[in-house]
Amino acid sequence: MANKLKKSNEPKVAIEKPEPKEKVVKTKKAVPKPAASTKATKGDNFKKDREEKVDLKKLAKDERTRKILGTVSLLMSVFLFISFVSYFSTWKEDQSQIFNKGISFLFDNDTKVANLLGRLGAYFSHGLIRQGFGLASFLFCCFFFVVGINLVSNRKVFSIWRNLRYVTVGLVILSVALSFLFSAFDFPFGGSVGDMINNWLKAFLGTVGTA
Repeated sequence: MANKLKKSNEPKVAIEKPEPKEKVVKTKKAVPKPAASTKATKGDNFKKDREEKVDLKKLAKDERTRKILGTVSLLMSVFLFISFVSYFSTWKEDQSQIFNKGISFLFDNDTKVANLLGRLGAYFSHGLIRQGFGLASFLFCCFFFVVGINLVSNRKVFSIWRNLRYVTVGLVILSVALSFLFSAFDFPFGGSVGDMINNWLKAFLGTVGTA
């Protein structure tokens, strides 16, 4: 009995139950949308980059530009030289077609030409020799050759301005001289320019004065 009374008299200790853990709800962070102004600025910058003007001075000084122009000039020199040489033996066959068709001669695929460089070679040689300066037109080959060599080598091999002066003076003097000396021939040694100046000099100074 005493033991029972002791047990009943002992204070009851309250056992605390662990509180249930609260569930943590993870919330997704809202990603801020890019403002419309940022899109606009990016678009404006892109447009500005595209609208930037090409610096012509830098382009002209670029070594690649010089070599491209030099190569084109050398090819032009070779092209004119071959077409001029071929003109000696083909001028009678080709000039009648050029006279009849004019510039449409270049685009007529049915036209047969004898010039080694085709319709383009025949047209250029006719325009520069027959309608131009005669055999003095070979000076154009020299000029394009000088320009091409200087540009490709990127240094002053020949003086372009001195060569230009020689070509300008030579075209006039040679065309007139050849027209005067070979006026009895059908071949246009002096070209139309040489014939025109030669006829004017003969009318103004006479044959003796022109000679």
